[in-house]
Amino acid sequence: MKKRVITLSAAALAVVGTQAADGKIWEVSATLKGFYDDNVTTAPSNEIESGGIEFSPALSLNYGNGTDLDISAGYAYGLRWYDDRPTDDQDHGHELGLSLNKAFTDTSRLSLSESYVVAQEPALLDGGTPLRLEGDNTRNTFQAGYKRILSGKTGVEVGYGNSLFDYDDSTFSSLLDRQVNSFNVDGFYYLDEQTELVLGYKFAASDFDGPEVSQQGLLFFDPDARDNDSHFAYVGLSRNLNAQLAVEAMAGIQTADFDNADRMPDVVTDDDPSSPYADVRFTWSYAEDSSVVGGLMMLRTATDLRAADQETTAIYAQLRHRFTDLSPDLYGTITGRYQTSELNGGGDGIDGKDEELNLFGLGLSYNISESLWAEISYNYDELQSDVRVYGDRSFDRNYLSFGIGARY
Repeated sequence: MKKRVITLSAAALAVVGTQAADGKIWEVSATLKGFYDDNVTTAPSNEIESGGIEFSPALSLNYGNGTDLDISAGYAYGLRWYDDRPTDDQDHGHELGLSLNKAFTDTSRLSLSESYVVAQEPALLDGGTPLRLEGDNTRNTFQAGYKRILSGKTGVEVGYGNSLFDYDDSTFSSLLDRQVNSFNVDGFYYLDEQTELVLGYKFAASDFDGPEVSQQGLLFFDPDARDNDSHFAYVGLSRNLNAQLAVEAMAGIQTADFDNADRMPDVVTDDDPSSPYADVRFTWSYAEDSSVVGGLMMLRTATDLRAADQETTAIYAQLRHRFTDLSPDLYGTITGRYQTSELNGGGDGIDGKDEELNLFGLGLSYNISESLWAEISYNYDELQSDVRVYGDRSFDRNYLSFGIGARY
């Protein structure tokens, strides 16, 4: 029986960087939930619905929180059993996270992080497809950064990143398997104690290494045609507006060079496209254990369609609220993401077409005791696509789960 993968719970997504309330450097937890999914394959029609049970244990470690050496590690496993799915009735998922932050002096700091995920849900893989895919789909991301103040108000930050994407399905493997290496150098200036100005450059090399699809016509695909080098130039601002509100903003331009465009001229119709680049984030802690985080992203991304790439704009936000007036043990969350993408290349029927992705979620949790809680959540996913070359791929999906969790 072939193993398949699930999306882990929201608690599992935060396994790195948390510390137990009683000061322990480790914590173990587990959730047991029932669920209902009305479109388990994110299909545009003939949807398959199923209920089931999900079990997810997790372990987190945190050493040196708040000191000059902070090390965090976490692992979560997920088992999901489907009552009425025609294929394999079980999914298995894994998520591993590691981070290290070392302050050598008051003016220099090193940051390292590693994230390894095996999953099916697109939000967790973030690999270029809005579809839920069966199989052992893998994303591995490593990041390193070093920041140093050179004088009283000026400094420099350098960084390196590596991402690997590996999809199990042969078609999506051809379209999305790749390795991305990136390097950045940022100069910064402290305007005052609460404001940092940034001028930076980033280089990212994407090497698509999936298998070639040899069929002629619309199915033929040579992954090497998508290999590209991206250049980012940007200015930025980071400011603490007050004790509760902080904002970070980067804005500039991104250009991409497709050196192998001649391998598939019908797919890569523009070998040096340019587009706006932006990364804006904010955090507002408006009350105790209550906050809003959100932002905006604009950049070129990979696509699971037979095109060069896509220009993507995403707006996202998450509200977490503690209902102190009703009960200090009751928490609620609202999440939302609106994403629009314009496809670049691919010929008639694909080039210039738009896709819109809408994600919405609601959740409630109640702390029965210090070590036990109950939760219920609802998620709605919707894709609206103008692409009809391969048939309609628009879909909507409702997902409801409820259960209990325990920690020690």
